[in-house]
Amino acid sequence: MRQTWSSRFACVLACLVCVAIAPQRAGAKLRVIATTSDVAAVLEAVGGERIDLTTLAKGYMNPHYLEAKPSYVAKLRRADALAYNGLQLEIGWLPLILEGARNRKIVVGAAGHVQMSRGLEILEIPEGAVTREMGDIHPEGNPHYTLDPRNVVRMARTAEEVLSQIDPDGAATYAKNRAAFASDMQTAIARWEERMRPYRGGEVVCYHKQWEYLLHWLGIEPVAYVESKPGIPASPRHLEQLARMMKERRIPVLLASSFDGNIEHLNRLAAGAGTRVLVLPAAVGGEEGLETPLAYFDFIVDTLAQAFQGAGAP
Repeated sequence: MRQTWSSRFACVLACLVCVAIAPQRAGAKLRVIATTSDVAAVLEAVGGERIDLTTLAKGYMNPHYLEAKPSYVAKLRRADALAYNGLQLEIGWLPLILEGARNRKIVVGAAGHVQMSRGLEILEIPEGAVTREMGDIHPEGNPHYTLDPRNVVRMARTAEEVLSQIDPDGAATYAKNRAAFASDMQTAIARWEERMRPYRGGEVVCYHKQWEYLLHWLGIEPVAYVESKPGIPASPRHLEQLARMMKERRIPVLLASSFDGNIEHLNRLAAGAGTRVLVLPAAVGGEEGLETPLAYFDFIVDTLAQAFQGAGAP
């Protein structure tokens, strides 16, 4: 009798284990949460049909100020992986929903907890103590690294490594997808760099410290900002000095994003200097038709090149 009950118990235990691991077995997709549309685009390219992807901050949303909704907590609670931008871009809301989810698969240190900035060269890491008097400074460096397509290629490698660790059966698929994505991006990067080559060494003014990675890649210098300090509205004196400087130096372009203040205000600022205000989507999916990194950077580079050409920039 003891042996019979032992056998039955072992059978029941085996069934329970099968049920527990069923979501990871053949036919089930990995449930992956991406905090931003840029991160999501990379995960989608690498993960393909093997992942069920959810994006929290769409391309038209400002990821700094997303609301920590209960629905996000529920999504994280069921997730197999969480991929996020990091560098405190999501600091105002991600820790709250991550704590509320209580999901061991995606806590810090778990295989499914993925900061996509790892291994990248981060710009503008401040030296010394960071205070509120300095404005909206990110202590870990400028978080907008997805605006350099070379970083997007490196992020795909991270995505492949993480997905393969969680889902070893899909490793070959992830490697194949990543290689195809990287090849397409590298070909496009060479084309984009050639398109912008005539404007290397050019100067622009930016509304906010957001475009540094894009400009660094293209060899264009951001010489001033509309904001007095990051996140701090400009004083009348600052705007007056800025308008004078743009006119004297013949700055061809003032770069802004759809998140940035009153565009009419920027147009008035630039009008007297003969500077063109160029409002660009800040992320993949920021405008209709720009749902992939290839489409996004095609649009960004083409629009920027036309702006420099139209301004008569050398």
